[in-house]
Amino acid sequence: MVSMSVAPPTSASFPHPHAVRDSARVLVVDDEVDAATGVKEILEAEGHLLGVAHDGPSAMQAAIMMNPDVAFVDLRLKGEYGLDVIEALRSKFPDLVCVVQTGESDSSVVISALRQGVYDYLVKPLDPEQLISVVARAAEKVALQDERRVMMDQLARARDRAELASRSKTEFLTRMSAGLGRQFDVIVKAAGDIAAEAHGPAGASAYVEDGRMILAGATRLGEVMRWIGELGQLEAGGMRAKTAEFDLRSVIDSVMATFRQAMTEKSLNASVSVADGLPLLTTDADHMRRILSHLVSNAVKFSRPRGRVEVHALIDPAGDLRIRVIDNGIGMEQDKIRIAMTPFGRLGDGGNDPFSVGLGLPLAEKYAHLLGGRLGLASKTGAGTIVELNFPQERVLHPAQTAASA
Repeated sequence: MVSMSVAPPTSASFPHPHAVRDSARVLVVDDEVDAATGVKEILEAEGHLLGVAHDGPSAMQAAIMMNPDVAFVDLRLKGEYGLDVIEALRSKFPDLVCVVQTGESDSSVVISALRQGVYDYLVKPLDPEQLISVVARAAEKVALQDERRVMMDQLARARDRAELASRSKTEFLTRMSAGLGRQFDVIVKAAGDIAAEAHGPAGASAYVEDGRMILAGATRLGEVMRWIGELGQLEAGGMRAKTAEFDLRSVIDSVMATFRQAMTEKSLNASVSVADGLPLLTTDADHMRRILSHLVSNAVKFSRPRGRVEVHALIDPAGDLRIRVIDNGIGMEQDKIRIAMTPFGRLGDGGNDPFSVGLGLPLAEKYAHLLGGRLGLASKTGAGTIVELNFPQERVLHPAQTAASA
């Protein structure tokens, strides 16, 4: 048997989620008709919307019709256990706030009910003021649940928008860098021909110098475009590693040779220390070269004249490979490291490099992650910077394997 007094589910029946509820949809489940009617009359006088049921099946039917916020359930229903009714209701309405009605002798049952997530309880015969107070608190709890649900929905939408914007940015950067990179390749070739007077004398020597300047600028800008493209591919997961055996010392030497002129111009003291008997590595040599190039480039860029740049490589006691790139340049404070590790995050003037865009460290970190390694950075203003790469031992071939492959 179901006795209903429920308004149609119009928009007025659903309070604004940011407002504290003055009313709630309340389902009363009690096999004592007079008791249920008494609760209904008291709560309707307070402005709440009421539905009444006298057993489990009718309670579920009423709940489906009214979508209650709060359920008052008698623990001692005829032929049924109130907690079973609550469990059935909450299986369909997981946010339902449940209050049990019980007799004086049911204290242990009440404790069990509270442990199972029942919100509160009232002892029969019900005190009207306590009844009104409990429903008011339950309505406030429902309002808070509504606010939380709306907030979570807003956060989810904001996250989706941010992810879409990030994907769009990555796709744009990748397309832009590829397109501009091709154009810069054309400029580089033309400027190179002018600088070399490949098609005959250029006339005034100033034209040759102009060609050299265009060549240098276009080459550097083309390099930046490639970096931006690499960043897009790494962020989108489109970059892959080609695993093969290689000698780390030869990779380090080739990287240092690339920057020899820049180090000479600043009178830097460069040194490489590779542990004796360092075994072959099994990872992507080209990606490793990119990592080290970015790190050595930064070390040179931010070093003072007559400073030093060091590269160390060794196998630690755990069998992991550790590579350190050290300089005693301008350094940075701890709170600036996060900016330096963020794509396009620039500190100061970029070491007086007009093409510095803040991509070296982020790219090195992403390439290290792609190869299964980690990148850490320690720095202090005026004392220089230490960047450490750590690659797990599975990336390192044991001496026996190295000998077998020779």
